[in-house]
Amino acid sequence: MMYSKEEFRVKLEEALHSRLTLDHPVLQEIAKPKKNLPLVSKMALQAFHLTRAFTGYLGMIYCHCPVQKSRTALAVNLYEEETGALSKSANHMDLMERFILALGLTKEQIEKEVPLPTTIDLVEYRKKLCADPATLHMGAAAVMIASEGQSLETKAGKTKDQLIPEMYGLKPADLAFFAVHAVEDVYHVADGLDLVLDVCTTEQMQQEAIEAIHGTCDRFWRFFDGIQQAYEAEGHTLSEPEPVAVLN
Repeated sequence: MMYSKEEFRVKLEEALHSRLTLDHPVLQEIAKPKKNLPLVSKMALQAFHLTRAFTGYLGMIYCHCPVQKSRTALAVNLYEEETGALSKSANHMDLMERFILALGLTKEQIEKEVPLPTTIDLVEYRKKLCADPATLHMGAAAVMIASEGQSLETKAGKTKDQLIPEMYGLKPADLAFFAVHAVEDVYHVADGLDLVLDVCTTEQMQQEAIEAIHGTCDRFWRFFDGIQQAYEAEGHTLSEPEPVAVLN
């Protein structure tokens, strides 16, 4: 049975929030009040590969998009990614590089960091969906909803950038990449929902869009699995989870 647009929007949002990466052990470790530069550095260097690929996805979706309102929204999104003009910041790749350099890493380390298999899988999965006009609905769901929606995850009232302890000595300007996305991606996810609602004209397309969100969220989880495995392969270990208090 095909969903109404109202029902379909709910299903898409449920899929987005069904597996929060903030629950992943890597992000739980980073949120603890102790410095772990090797783990934060590994995460940042791998995330750089995701940032590098992102405008390519938007460009492909824009090229294939049949809905003028959505094409305009995508053009605005691309303009912000490339210039930072709307948020009065900078090119988003430059913002990510600023964050990495503020951790004490170098441009040489950024360029030499080889993407992990799980990072490549996340990059290529979305690229394949966006490149084919026949899977535009899935590409839009994967990128505009599932990927942009990662910035909107909260846990205990905090977003990913707020989980990074102050002990790393990072200034607000160093975290601008995350702060900008926490604001902008609210609108980008809404634009993605509108586009996917418009282009999914059959029950099969609706199900495929939902599956693309799940597939993307699962790959984001595995992206952090890969970081954890690489971190542990270097001889590090994550600390034990903190016990959960039980009220009688």
